[in-house]
Parts: sequence; C-alpha cells; structure tokens
Amino acid sequence: MSKIWKSLAVLTLLLLTGSQSIQTRDETRRDLKLAGKTRRLGQQELRKALQERRRQLEVQAQTSSAGASYVSIIPYVADDSNTRTNLGLNNFSQDSFTHGLNPTTTVLVGLFGQQGGDSLGSREYQVRANELLQINRIFTELSGITGVGWLLIYSDEPLTAWASVINNANNDPSVELAVADQIFKPAAFIESTGTRLLIQSSAKFGAFQSSLAVVNVGTAGGNLSVKIYDTVGNLLSTKTALIPENGMYVDNDIRSAVGGFGPMVIEVADTNPNDNLAPRLVATSLVRSTDGTSAFFPAFALPQANTISIAGRWEGTLSGGTVINAQVRIDLYQERDMLYGTFDILSGTFPTTDRNFLIAGEVIDNNYVLQLQDIVDGDANQSLFSYRFLGAISGTRLQGDTIYFDEQNRSTVGTFDLGRTGSIY
Repeated sequence: MSKIWKSLAVLTLLLLTGSQSIQTRDETRRDLKLAGKTRRLGQQELRKALQERRRQLEVQAQTSSAGASYVSIIPYVADDSNTRTNLGLNNFSQDSFTHGLNPTTTVLVGLFGQQGGDSLGSREYQVRANELLQINRIFTELSGITGVGWLLIYSDEPLTAWASVINNANNDPSVELAVADQIFKPAAFIESTGTRLLIQSSAKFGAFQSSLAVVNVGTAGGNLSVKIYDTVGNLLSTKTALIPENGMYVDNDIRSAVGGFGPMVIEVADTNPNDNLAPRLVATSLVRSTDGTSAFFPAFALPQANTISIAGRWEGTLSGGTVINAQVRIDLYQERDMLYGTFDILSGTFPTTDRNFLIAGEVIDNNYVLQLQDIVDGDANQSLFSYRFLGAISGTRLQGDTIYFDEQNRSTVGTFDLGRTGSIY
C-alpha cells in the first residue's frame, strides 16, 4: 500500500508542474475545488443542525442516547376532523457492529409544524429486529393537538419508515414512504432532496385535485417558487413564498388558479448566499378524488438546470506518456447528474492486464468526473490501481485530463479525447 501513497505524491508533483494542456485548465479546476469546498461546508452545517435538533428532541422527550447515525423524513402528516396519520417503523437490520445480531434500534421521532422553529413534540421508541411498530395518530401522539406537519426520525440502526394518511370518512389510506437523509451522499446520487424538485403530475380536473406540501429541511430560510405547467410544457403560473428553516409550504389546491393537469417544478433560492447556510427541500403531492380516495405523488430531485444529457456510446483515444496509448469505447449511462457504464480498451497500450471495466462518476457544472470502479487488476499480483478522468464538452468532443497510478509504481497524467458514435440500445 505504501507504493500507492508514493505514487500519489509523485502525481501531485506532476500535476503541479505538468504540461501546458493541463495548465490551461487551471480555472476549471479552481472552480471545481471551490464548488467542492462550498458543498462540503454546507453539508457540515447540515450535520451540525441535525445534531442540534436531535439534542433538542431528546430534551423535549426527556430521554438521552448515545446518538444516531441514520435520519429519515416524512414530509407530510396531518390530524384533523377529516384526516388522521399513522406512522410505521420497520427495523430490517440483521447484524450490527455496535449491537450485534438481530439488533433493537432506538428511534427518536420529532414533529415540526408549518411555521418552523422548535418541535411540536417528540418521543423515543424501541423497535426490535424484523418488527413493524405502528404508532396511530402520530400527530396527536407527539403534540397533543391537531394540525399539519412533518416528521424527523433518528435511529441508531438502519430502518424504513412510512406514514398512512387516512380519510376518516371512508378509511381510505394514502401511503407515504420516508426519505432517507444521508446528507454526505454525493449530490448526483440524491433522489429526493435538493433545491430543484419535480412533481411529475398534478391535477385540478374532473374528480381530481392535487395538494402540495414542501418542507425546508435545510439550515436557512429560502425564497420558494412553484412553477405550474400544462401537459405540453407551457408555464401557466408561478406561486412564491418565504419558507423558513424547519417550516412548510402547504397548498391544498395547488392548481386552483389554472386548472387542468401537468407537472410542477419546485425551486428555492438562498436568501443569504454569502454564508454556509442554505435551504434544502423535500416535497410531496397528495392527489384526491371526489370519491374520497387519494394517493401520494412524491417529488424527485432534478439535475442542475444547465446539465447536458450525454448518454450514449463514446469512442476515442487515451494518452499518458509511455504508459498509456489506447483506443477505447465507453458506454455511458446517465441519470440526472449521475453517470455510469462500461469502459473497454479496444487496442493499444494500457498498464493493466484487464481490458474491460465498470466506470462511474457525476456531472458538476457541466464538468464530467469519472473513474474506473474496478480497483484490482487480473494480473498475477492482483495489483491495486486507479484511473480517473476530468473533462468537459468541447464542440462535439468530450475531452480532458486523466490520472493513473498502481501498486507496481506505474503512474502518469495524460489526456482523453472522445466522440459520441451512437446510442447504447
């Protein structure tokens, strides 16, 4: 392993004193470094906020624990004359580093209201391995009152959570799945939280009517905008509001002014972009019918607004001193800002014995960061290796820099130049 760290040190010097082609990309690298630092500092603030919220909930619940490592969010719960909400907690953990086989998990549930601020109530529960714990009328169970809010759930073992929002007139249940909130998950892989969300369909048409609930689970208030579209993509209306930290925006008839049906895009802008605090959203829509039935339509995270879709088959060249000079093919799949696929050496020289690999990465401000997922070569020594790419679209080409190192003390920085040759399927 020491050889790898030695190679990393050598490559650091190479990058600092590298070729002119690498030097000309310094501005892009500075932008990526700044973006990474900003995201990291923002995530650290989120972690601090979640730690502080847990401490406040424990004081409120008059309990204490060794802490939690898992967080989930239920973005909408309600209890009134028409509706009640039951909460379900499932402990699926079979083995735990801290609690052994079939661990019991300690779960802390906090309820927050529309105005944000402090919790309306909290309680601790114990859930055994493979157990489903159902807590009826969770809103009044925690707060002693009726109203609308959202749930923040901490646990010391992994679990799934769900809520059933029930129509009191006919007992029709609408099931809502919790959103797992692992805040240091790479941005490209986040599916349910962010600053741009999409509700794929909403209605004010015939027997159907959609509501919208948006929760700010970030560290600062934000300026919320809800863009309402028709089915062919025309923007019909935009609703705006200030959404506080821990607070909600709720509209029980979100398309009342425009009618029809179509998607909604939900965005939030930071009211103070010069600090490390920022809003972050979770949202869901409840579609109701006049016959008393209903169902949830959860929001999912959209990619960056300027992200270019590049999925397809790419072929071209790799270079890297005397170590790499190869023709390659990459079948690149894309989901929002997430990239993955296959990487094949077609001809030429490449340091590894293997010639076929998996590749994955992400899009950051239209820069493409990729790396081979395979880290053990098929040679006699089963050598550890790493190969990474940093590039951008230039005209019709995907071009940029590469870095390679392995346990055999081979290392190089180089370039890649790829053109899209067709579709995958």
